[in-house]
Amino acid sequence: MVADLFTVLEQKLNAVLGQLGSLKEANANLQQALAQREQALKEAEAALEKVSREREMIRQRIDKILNRLEILDMGESA
Repeated sequence: MVADLFTVLEQKLNAVLGQLGSLKEANANLQQALAQREQALKEAEAALEKVSREREMIRQRIDKILNRLEILDMGESA
């Protein structure tokens, strides 16, 4: 009877250890996927920042051109 209890206990322990191994592997896979997603997010944020800077530079250049055209228009009106 006691031997049967130890057998059952060993089987349950083996099952728990097997699940623990599987969970550790799944956790490692999730950590790796998370790291990849975080890297992709950083790259996307950097690309967005670059586009925003370029957009601002273009806006400033257009403003300068429009100001120069206004000055020319005023000169011709006078």
